[in-house]
Amino acid sequence: MAISDQIRDGLREIDIAVSNSWNLGKNMAVGWALHEGGIQVCIAPAYRVLGLAAEHARLLSGPRVMDAETFEQVCKVLRARPIRIAVPFKIGGKRAEGEVDPETVDTVIRRYSIVRTEHRAVMMFEITDFSKASPVEQIARLNSLEYSINNAAKKLGEAGLPVELARSTAGDGFHYVWNRFQGVDADLRTYGALLLILLDNALAHRHAGGAEGIVPVLRACFSVGSHYAYHQVEGTRPRTFEYVTGEVTITLARLIKEAQVGQILVGNFQRPLDPATAGTLDALLFLARAEYLLQRLNGAIADEHAIKEVHSIVTSGTVNGAACPVVKYVITDKHGYHHECFNVRAKIKRDGADPIELGLRPEALANFQAVPAAYQLPTAGAAAG
Repeated sequence: MAISDQIRDGLREIDIAVSNSWNLGKNMAVGWALHEGGIQVCIAPAYRVLGLAAEHARLLSGPRVMDAETFEQVCKVLRARPIRIAVPFKIGGKRAEGEVDPETVDTVIRRYSIVRTEHRAVMMFEITDFSKASPVEQIARLNSLEYSINNAAKKLGEAGLPVELARSTAGDGFHYVWNRFQGVDADLRTYGALLLILLDNALAHRHAGGAEGIVPVLRACFSVGSHYAYHQVEGTRPRTFEYVTGEVTITLARLIKEAQVGQILVGNFQRPLDPATAGTLDALLFLARAEYLLQRLNGAIADEHAIKEVHSIVTSGTVNGAACPVVKYVITDKHGYHHECFNVRAKIKRDGADPIELGLRPEALANFQAVPAAYQLPTAGAAAG
């Protein structure tokens, strides 16, 4: 039997064993660790895990693979007896010697887990007037948006900026999109994906001719924050794609409710740099870093013209009669909570073609139901862009 067949069979055995103990979602996989001849997996009732998660962050945070000491502590906290699964391959980092990367096993285990991510970029789109469209127009608009998402991922990959864009629907024309890769660099690429999706959508409108109803008119929001990821419990197995819910999705839902047609809103977030680097990025510094990174898109073809420059602009305005170079907006939701954001425009220049402008200028925000306020750059712990 070829090594690839052994790996496939071994992963299938892990999947079957964990699925049986998962019991239609009554239980969840909390973690796993190496064990002689295979792995051991900690599985416990979901209500117990979620009830203890506030006191024991490791139950939901971090990779599901654990060292022996952490795994033992987790099992003890949950009063769980681990299940042991033999596998026909070794797990480790020596791929040349036929070892399977722990991340490959972790991917299988996570399908039966709920995992908290502290910082991840997520974008949200609304297809405007979706509920008023005919069924054929609805499916056409969904298909157009899906193409734009896939095309953005392809262009980023070709530019050496690979992303893995996941998405889930919030119903009635609302969609969350995020990058399964994690880290500051992955989040910056996610912002690049947002601009490329909107670019493709703008170009599609130019070519729609008399079939405007098939191309979606979008509102778009982007932010970085924490969330939980889980797989939908359906039938006898969880589905093979995940959903996200948490602080960042709540923020996006509140922002997009007030966003105007064609507007791009970016949440007022702060994101720490990766653990090896001190400091944090606020939203403006994040956008500045993204612009630097997106120089690698120069030369990419968009509608037969090479991209020359991708530039983001956080709009200015007047607050209490005084001109402000950067204006933040405060949206108050029905529960009385405040959500801060920025109105962002983007200009994409291409060889031999007029620039594409995305987003709304300040003078187009007369109906934007948000309170403008002056924005002060944070000074403590901020990282240079």
